[in-house]
Amino acid sequence: MAHGDDNMNELLSQSHDVDQRMAVLMIVCSVSFFGLLNISLSKAITPPKSATHDPWRWRNLCVSWIHAILCGCWDLVCFIVYPEMLDDLVAHINYFTYMLVAFSTGYFLYDAFDMYINNRLLHDWGVTVHHFIVVIFFLHNILMKYAIGFSCVALLAEVNGIFLHARKLMQIFQFGFDHKLYVINKYTNLMTFVACRMFPIGRIFYGVAYECQALTPPVVRTFLCLLTIMAVINMVLLWRICKSDVLSTSRRKIG
Repeated sequence: MAHGDDNMNELLSQSHDVDQRMAVLMIVCSVSFFGLLNISLSKAITPPKSATHDPWRWRNLCVSWIHAILCGCWDLVCFIVYPEMLDDLVAHINYFTYMLVAFSTGYFLYDAFDMYINNRLLHDWGVTVHHFIVVIFFLHNILMKYAIGFSCVALLAEVNGIFLHARKLMQIFQFGFDHKLYVINKYTNLMTFVACRMFPIGRIFYGVAYECQALTPPVVRTFLCLLTIMAVINMVLLWRICKSDVLSTSRRKIG
């Protein structure tokens, strides 16, 4: 217990220069930004004909895609500008990475609320569970000013999100499965899915189990359970993508 207290005291001394109030302000601004973006899209852009039966899905997908672009690019810059973060994912913290985690937390809170008011929480239960787990992790790390580096590793998933959401947008715009852009996006999506979703989950799982010594055993067990659920959700999603974009396409060519 004393060793854990020493670790926490050391981490607190390294994080004294970041203000939690700034993170809270960023979360509020992020929720507001994505809410206004949703409203703007509904008023300024006419959904394509294939999406007129479900305009909410179209707007939600567009907002998610914009978040993925902003957050994915921001996250990559974090690792380029601060490569030392990889040396200590637990203790690393500065405003640039701290605000990224807060910005993305605001998006997930916004999206969960948007799903709630549109009665989509149960229908899209996989997304609901995903958002619930992410918000728990991120809010814990923001409030404790702890393991921000691991949050940045988790946000590598948004790099894949750029191509994952682009895939759905191309389907809405009725791109053919053999269209050159769709084929390029298809394989980029699969590669980044493994590199930016599956690998980070494994790295975070290891980090929570062996590197986050300031966490109490009940918290560690809870986080490992949530990470396992997240890994299962991602494996199911990967299977669905492969089934739709690879196996079905191969059968169509054979036929």
